[in-house]
Amino acid sequence: MSEQEPTIAVLIPCLNEAVSIRKVITDFRSELPDADIYVFDNNSTDDTVRIAQEAGAIVCQESRRGKGYVLQSMFQGVEADLYVLVDGDDTYPSQAVHCLLAPVRAHEADMVVGSRLHKGTQSQWSPLNRLGNWFFALTLNRFFGAHLTDILSGYRAFSRRFVKGISLFSGGFEIETELTIKAIQRGYRILEVPVDLRRRSEGSESKIHLARDGILILAMIMSLFRDYKPLTFFGIVGLALSFVGLVSLLFASTTGNWTGEPGLWLAWMITSILVILAGFLAVSIGMVLHTIDRRFQEFESQIWSIARTRPNLEEE
Repeated sequence: MSEQEPTIAVLIPCLNEAVSIRKVITDFRSELPDADIYVFDNNSTDDTVRIAQEAGAIVCQESRRGKGYVLQSMFQGVEADLYVLVDGDDTYPSQAVHCLLAPVRAHEADMVVGSRLHKGTQSQWSPLNRLGNWFFALTLNRFFGAHLTDILSGYRAFSRRFVKGISLFSGGFEIETELTIKAIQRGYRILEVPVDLRRRSEGSESKIHLARDGILILAMIMSLFRDYKPLTFFGIVGLALSFVGLVSLLFASTTGNWTGEPGLWLAWMITSILVILAGFLAVSIGMVLHTIDRRFQEFESQIWSIARTRPNLEEE
């Protein structure tokens, strides 16, 4: 008896993509004729919903404005064995979907990212966007010890284990950053495949605000760095404070004539000592949080182990 083919869900988040959504649905229907294609509309004011329905997609609504909320609804509500996430602006090639799905099908990866910055790609985007993506990838790689080239790609494939096992909380475009960091920290297997990014169709507008969303993405990296690597984060903060306090203390002790200003000298010394103590406190907090984080990781590992063995126990 042949093994049953895995079910595939194509997930398309949309906000006012009437210009391109029909082509995206048609292209992916051509590449994956047996897949279920879902369009999650995020309060579009144009004809996106009507066109998507006419093209044969399953249309769902997400009233909370933001791509992060859309992805949360997708992951919670759609059932499949394999998942493909792609933007509805027709900037990603549908032909590359087979390269994204292949490692997931073969159980070689839990998430495959279509990298627009991979060697050999010919992505068409502005120098500012390219610089921003490079900067955020470099920052994430430094903080989390990864070797990724594109952390903000909207073209990805996932296993069911990944989709149903990861918790997302971001509401906006920083969702890809959260998705990537949590995949790294929880030990999921991540692969990148090169894809070429096309320019948007005429009449289609980007929903990204570079300054605002850039700040949100950087804030997400820093907050998850604090949450997942507390010893490193608070250790850096603590050492920096201790160094500043020590330098200030040495300066107060060895430089200048404080005769006639004993109050100022005393205040300077006390402040320097307090800064040093704050540094030691920050390191201590990092050590405590690191221990708690390790225990939670062990607990989560046990939960996953029980979940994997439960079906076998039920069969017996």
